[in-house]
Amino acid sequence: MSVKIQLEKNGEVINGFTGFSWTTFFFGFWVPAFRKNSKGFGLFFLFFIIKVIIIYMLYKQNTKIQESILLYGAFEVSYSMITPTLLAAAIYPLEAWIAYFYNNYYTNNLLTEGYNLIEGDEYSAAVLKDYSYLPYSKEELDDNVKMEKYRELSTFARKEERSKFYTTAGMWITLVVIIYLLSFFNVIH
Repeated sequence: MSVKIQLEKNGEVINGFTGFSWTTFFFGFWVPAFRKNSKGFGLFFLFFIIKVIIIYMLYKQNTKIQESILLYGAFEVSYSMITPTLLAAAIYPLEAWIAYFYNNYYTNNLLTEGYNLIEGDEYSAAVLKDYSYLPYSKEELDDNVKMEKYRELSTFARKEERSKFYTTAGMWITLVVIIYLLSFFNVIH
């Protein structure tokens, strides 16, 4: 789950993010579009088009299999039929990888474009330094009180991130169990 931080450049405050992005996982190219990240939008939209083509290939393949079973009672497996299935199976791990790394990519680009921490925002500083986006200064490393404060803030952020993950995982597991039970008792087919 992502942690939101704030960055500033020339008086403009913008949100940066760290951690896994469920919104990117589920909504794909819309996330960079709403963040006004045209390069990310282009890459995500290209990935979406490729995904649609693969799903269309799977649909055509399944239609051919159904026709073959209806006409001949069986179907013959070929390598050309395995390819779309393998590509489709590769999509979801790739989407999870993208969702994990997109916030890192986006926030690093903001920092590269000259966005900085808002003065006095210790929470954002602690999170960015804990996630290794920014280095600790020599003064910070020597100041035990400040380092303890950063540790507390980053621990809080990571616990919050973990809590969001467990909540989301629990919701998905509950949904899968409900669907399984409904299909087991023939409520849905």
